[in-house]
Amino acid sequence: MASLSCSTTNTVNLDNAQRVDIICRKGDNFSIEVDFYNASNQPINLTTYAWKMEVSESDTSASPVLDSTAFSYSGNSTGKLFVTATAATMLTIPAGLYVYGLQSNVAGVIKTWLLGLFTVNEDVVD
Repeated sequence: MASLSCSTTNTVNLDNAQRVDIICRKGDNFSIEVDFYNASNQPINLTTYAWKMEVSESDTSASPVLDSTAFSYSGNSTGKLFVTATAATMLTIPAGLYVYGLQSNVAGVIKTWLLGLFTVNEDVVD
């Protein structure tokens, strides 16, 4: 039987999401390419992954300002994920500072890969 000393502090951190801040412009096409590698530095085959990215006013917001259907996702066998949104979609979000998260679902295993600030700069061209 294993035992732990009361004076020993043990921690298991299951949150390995990476912080990546995104800056984009209101009314412009949104396009980001992310490369995913495993611990052996080999590309992860993303062809069976379902993706979800949401943009919210805060991490405790009741509903997102851009939900997962606002974006299109395409993952390939060489570890590349493309996330896009149309200019028309990006026109619907007011300029400002938001937060986002990018999650995958593969075979029922949900994982948050990226999170961070999502800054939308005002469009100066009509």
